[in-house]
Amino acid sequence: MADETKTTGYRGRWAFVDLTDRTVRIEPADPAYGRDYVGGRGLQARLLADHLEKTGPITDPLSPSNRIIIGSAALNDTAVATAGRGSCSFVGTMARSPEAAPWIPGHKPVFGLVSHSSAGGLFPNMLKRAGFDQIIIDGRADRPVRLAVVHGTCRIVDAEDELFETVAGRSVPRAASTITDALTAGLKGSSTLTAGPAGWNLVDFACLTADRHRNFGRGGAGAVFGSKNLLAVTALGNEAISYADPEAFRKFGRELDDLIKASVNDPTRTASFRPTTGTTWWLDRAFNGRYLGTNGGYLPWHNFDEGAFDPADFEKISTEAFLAISEKHNVCNKCRHIFCTRVAKVESGPYAGEGVRPEFETIALWVNCGILDREAIFHMNALCNELGLDTMTFGSVMAGAMELAEKGLLPGHPGAPVFGDTSGMVRTLKEIAYASTGLGRLLGHYSDRVIAELAAAAPASQTDIAYSLTTAFGGLGYAGISPKAFPGMFTAYGTSNRGRGDHTYAWTVQAEEGGLKDARDLAAYVAEGQAGKALVDSLGLCDFFTGDITAEPFLSLYRALSGIVYTPESLKACGRRIYALERRLNNAQGRDRTYDAFVPPKLRVPMTRGARKGGAVDEAFYATVLDAYYQAWGWTKDGRVV
Repeated sequence: MADETKTTGYRGRWAFVDLTDRTVRIEPADPAYGRDYVGGRGLQARLLADHLEKTGPITDPLSPSNRIIIGSAALNDTAVATAGRGSCSFVGTMARSPEAAPWIPGHKPVFGLVSHSSAGGLFPNMLKRAGFDQIIIDGRADRPVRLAVVHGTCRIVDAEDELFETVAGRSVPRAASTITDALTAGLKGSSTLTAGPAGWNLVDFACLTADRHRNFGRGGAGAVFGSKNLLAVTALGNEAISYADPEAFRKFGRELDDLIKASVNDPTRTASFRPTTGTTWWLDRAFNGRYLGTNGGYLPWHNFDEGAFDPADFEKISTEAFLAISEKHNVCNKCRHIFCTRVAKVESGPYAGEGVRPEFETIALWVNCGILDREAIFHMNALCNELGLDTMTFGSVMAGAMELAEKGLLPGHPGAPVFGDTSGMVRTLKEIAYASTGLGRLLGHYSDRVIAELAAAAPASQTDIAYSLTTAFGGLGYAGISPKAFPGMFTAYGTSNRGRGDHTYAWTVQAEEGGLKDARDLAAYVAEGQAGKALVDSLGLCDFFTGDITAEPFLSLYRALSGIVYTPESLKACGRRIYALERRLNNAQGRDRTYDAFVPPKLRVPMTRGARKGGAVDEAFYATVLDAYYQAWGWTKDGRVV
């Protein structure tokens, strides 16, 4: 092992910000934490654990006691392809179910789950250039403030009045681009992360937006900022990366770069699609099996009732449809070869404008609302970036609301949009972000509160209302692959540390299309994927990094950067340590098998059309997979870390 007192790769400094008493304490990083928890997500999990072990469980994620951490990893801002992802960790506001829920068998309160979000763009690397690996934020300011992280300093400053406006009787932040432009004008070359109106209004699925369209999404980071009276973090610096062995880093970096480039140039690999299609190639694969798929049939439709619909309608929102409005690349800092993000433009009509091409998951979940207007999808994506709403959770929330409206279960909200109501969905997006109507305020809450409020005001039971909401019982909302189609993917959805429905912690689709189906094999595949993704997030890499992080030349490259020697086994052990720590914290927050095992009733109803006709979640089989999953992790049968 290298000298653990020497810091290379990392910046070696953490800033502890207490907004309540307006103090900033800068401390040297703990090298042992960097070794055992790597960086990014893993290190932040450890810092959250340090906090929660003192405070006990966070029963209200919107209280001053909820810690939120923003930072990066050793690889960030190096020449490694895709090493531009930053991390944000906190106890989430959306994935909670604190009150009694009699419609859940054996319900136990869940007070919010440990959430990690990854974002690219420039901000994570600029924060590191400014001199800090992690900004750890506690407390609540007594008035709106922002952080200025500049050339090795971190200051709390009062947020300027001109960064706010009054909408629907409330003082809220201006659009993300306006705030970014204003703060950049005052600090040339800087990068800004900001909460939007949705976060200020404590929408439980509000996100944080950096560089206009890079988001720490899911979970509710924007709401946590809002609860702390924290508007933005602006970073500027020019500190260079230090290396344990610069020559060796360059050598192994070239080898790794060649491997990544070769994978992108290989037409038999899905990485080859990304420079052209970004993530939208999944639209065709999920619908009809193109792009190296099989038969498709798992693109969600009508609030997850089906995985297929009219092919003529699909053409309106297909991969090719979004390519038609795509322009030049607009990629993350340090991205090479992958180039998944593109500028997009709608030339005319009510949704004319410029922005970025929406991602697959966003498109899929808005198609799940019956929205087949490509230009409207582009427009809503831009609105979410400006107003600070997580696009995926918004889609799941709206699909549930549309089903409730269709069934007449929103009697106090006349005019609520139903499936396919494009203008109504655009209108409701703004109403949620600005909390400007009763419906907007209602839908901005976590789903169990929505269920309770509706049941108190309507003749329907909580059970009937909950049926339509796949986000019920502390769910984030299922992603763009139908949860009825793949048992392994449903297991990944059900066991993700940051909440039911999350797709980023494990991914099984290709393996299941290839024949993976045994319960024990599925469980092992999900568990291994979760540990591996914990490492990718902790290393500051993109999900689309195609190198093998447990093989040469990566391990040698990491040693040349940081001085830390990992074997394949010891690095994998870090991934398992990180994931198990998050799970242990979630156990303390109320999560156990009761949460994992919940299957929304509508997902038990088989699909009636398409290549996956008859597909539904088999509760008995899922229970068997869960047993094997807990065994794979070495946890109790109740899903508790021992």
